Amino acid sequence: MAQTRRSVREYLDTLDEAAWGAASESTPKLISRSDPAAQWTGALKGHAFFAYATNYLIDLDHAVIVDVEASRAIRQAEVGAARTRVGRTQDRFALWPARLAADSAYGSAEHLAWLVHERGIEPHIPVFGKSERSDSTFSRSAFTYDPAADAYTCPAGKPLRQRRKVYRTPPPLVDADGMRRVRP
Repeated sequence: MAQTRRSVREYLDTLDEAAWGAASESTPKLISRSDPAAQWTGALKGHAFFAYATNYLIDLDHAVIVDVEASRAIRQAEVGAARTRVGRTQDRFALWPARLAADSAYGSAEHLAWLVHERGIEPHIPVFGKSERSDSTFSRSAFTYDPAADAYTCPAGKPLRQRRKVYRTPPPLVDADGMRRVRP
């Protein structure tokens, strides 16, 4: 078996970490031949290129950068890097932030729950929501809910039902994803 340098082993090991190769289950369209950890991105609305994201944890009261973590330039990796930065800052400096401010990329339900329930941190993060539509379909706000009947009504005034047919043994109302599906 050939000997590899320590630097090569360390680099290959990082590809399995949450901020790099394990950040997303999807296979990237393009992989850099010189640096497979770099992410193909068109984030700057210009020509696409291979890049990393630098993620900073800043003490806003004192205007000091307390931790930095590089990651692939995708949202999932940046969220993973945020968890790394918070944990590392708590371990190294015994700093326990009471609040965390970030952009909407960090506003997923999973990440917000982790901040609040596991770390006790108050998030100041816009929620990454898709309830308002711009593709000529109805937005969530177009439907009305009647709590007494536990039913929704569509914009045309028709009630939304979960089932169109009658079953001898009805299937569960909630699917495997925990979602309740309704139709007009």
